[in-house]
Amino acid sequence: MTDRQDDQALADAAIDVSRDSPLNGAGVAPDPAWFEQSVVEEPFSRHVLTTPLHLDVAAESRTNRWVDWSGYTVADVYTSVDQEYDALRTRAALSDISPLIKYRVSGREAVPFLNRLLTRSVETLNIDRAARAILCAGDGNIITQGMLFRLAEEEFRLVVRSSHLDWLEQSAIGFDVRVEDVSGTIAGLSLAGPAAAKVLAAAGMEKPEALSKGEARWEQLGGMPTYVSRTGMMGGTEYELWTDPSDASVLWRRLLDAGRTQGIRPVGAAARDVARLENGVALEGVDYQSALTAFDSADTRTPYDLSLGGLVDLERTVFNGQKSLSRVADRGSASVLVGLELALAEGAPIGPVCMEESRVGQVKSHAWSPSLQCVVALAVIEASALGASDGFTVETAGSSRQPVKLAKRPFLRFS
Repeated sequence: MTDRQDDQALADAAIDVSRDSPLNGAGVAPDPAWFEQSVVEEPFSRHVLTTPLHLDVAAESRTNRWVDWSGYTVADVYTSVDQEYDALRTRAALSDISPLIKYRVSGREAVPFLNRLLTRSVETLNIDRAARAILCAGDGNIITQGMLFRLAEEEFRLVVRSSHLDWLEQSAIGFDVRVEDVSGTIAGLSLAGPAAAKVLAAAGMEKPEALSKGEARWEQLGGMPTYVSRTGMMGGTEYELWTDPSDASVLWRRLLDAGRTQGIRPVGAAARDVARLENGVALEGVDYQSALTAFDSADTRTPYDLSLGGLVDLERTVFNGQKSLSRVADRGSASVLVGLELALAEGAPIGPVCMEESRVGQVKSHAWSPSLQCVVALAVIEASALGASDGFTVETAGSSRQPVKLAKRPFLRFS
């Protein structure tokens, strides 16, 4: 047998030409086992969730940089943080906020139920208005916070960053109320920037500039029912649009098309985080931990610790954490969240906050502010150290210390 014949024999042996093989060609029924997956994937083994806008977002992305948000995959950066930040602060910026948790609270006792949970009363909240909502545990520490929308006399929508459905359902026992997680039925978009109102007008909304902060109304944008609210956490002009997931993609494209002349850009999580820091907003899971999920109670915060005491009404009927919050209000917080401005290079690592030789706090989050041309940071500092207005330093790379100054929040102010 020649070498060529030997090679052919080996090749024939490597190919399965049995009757059940699909390699036998047309007319031969293959064994179904050929097409079976070797490993069966259980439904719960998937860790990546995609929003209704995922394909549209992916089409706009030029970096393929993604980040996790409550298990969902969202864009971190589309082109560059600088370009996206510039659009957000000077023109118009569109982003996907669908991963926010949305709860529907409805029923005859929806108002008493929410009054029992929130740090201030909801009775005076008008229909189609939104108000900041804080929910505390019995020890006064924050479980979660977000926005509460009143959709009807006995129907509310609570929008927060983390899921606590079990706790809400347990809290509802004894109330004639229904609590539902409707996150999967509502897609969310954020439209921010000085030209945001012009973009909405071009997309079909009548007089969007007339919508005041905290106000919301139903609109028909290209025939799509959309609940438009003047809410958001980035400062300046911002609208949030809530729509059916099946309409989200069309609405996304409509807004981008309407905003071309205004220089609109899709904006990812990185630029949004810079903006929320400039606005001085503390973020659950970053600057503090929920009272229900924190591993260390030292990482939890009361509303007073975050300078949100104005959202606590201690003089009304009983609500969660009221007694504990009264004690904090009387004696003061042991530690508080403050704003810092640092003359550091962009991206420089930052460590503990010091006063002379003592460590008195820790930076929780920070970012370079292109508008302020400095690093802005949120830090938790011992309240006893706040008697001095200066003299603070932070530890940086190489154990060197750099001076910082306390700054009022928000860092960036808008007219």
